[in-house]
Amino acid sequence: MSGDMRYQFKYGFYFLYLVISAFYIAILLLLPPGVRQLGAALIIWSDPAALGFFFIGGIVLLEKGEGLHSYLSILPVRTGEYLWSKVVSLSIISTLAGLVIAVVGLRGEVAYLFLVPGLLAGSAIFTLFGLAVGSVARSLNHYMALGVPLGVLLAGPSFLPVLGVSHPVLEVLPATLLLRALYAAAGLAVPYSKPLALAGLLLWLVPAYWLAQRSFTIYLQRTGG
Repeated sequence: MSGDMRYQFKYGFYFLYLVISAFYIAILLLLPPGVRQLGAALIIWSDPAALGFFFIGGIVLLEKGEGLHSYLSILPVRTGEYLWSKVVSLSIISTLAGLVIAVVGLRGEVAYLFLVPGLLAGSAIFTLFGLAVGSVARSLNHYMALGVPLGVLLAGPSFLPVLGVSHPVLEVLPATLLLRALYAAAGLAVPYSKPLALAGLLLWLVPAYWLAQRSFTIYLQRTGG
């Protein structure tokens, strides 16, 4: 995992997170107090749900371009260890960024019991989905062609509850569960027991990991890595 963090630092992912987080904080501080909690939940939500999903695609494609995956067959590293190293390293960055935004933007009035596990689980889920797409993509343009529709499908419907549209199907989507966990962290109302949002996110880790592992294994078999 430390190697992944050094790799991400080398290619400027930490700097990008710093710039984006500063931009988010500036927006949040400009919002009226009455909507700041909702604004914080939406802004922090976009970090693991959007940035993590697309950042991992860039990382996988960079590694493909450098031929790093061809060495996995001769190194004592299992596919699962490779995947979780990526997931944990990006989840840590995403969670730290979310914590900074919450502490500064909401003056520390945050339920960290929901914020931290929600960000860790949400970031892990979307990173795993991004890994699955990155395993298939042949180039950045191909990744965007595959990833944007999938990202819209995964995250788009979660905006409907924000607009007052409610349906049980929407509430089981990972992006909606993450948003509900962040609602709970920001002190906003949730239409069901707040711990259920975290439980739902944890359940989504299973199919997300299965998809990422299967896609990456097939990619390695195809390329001889």
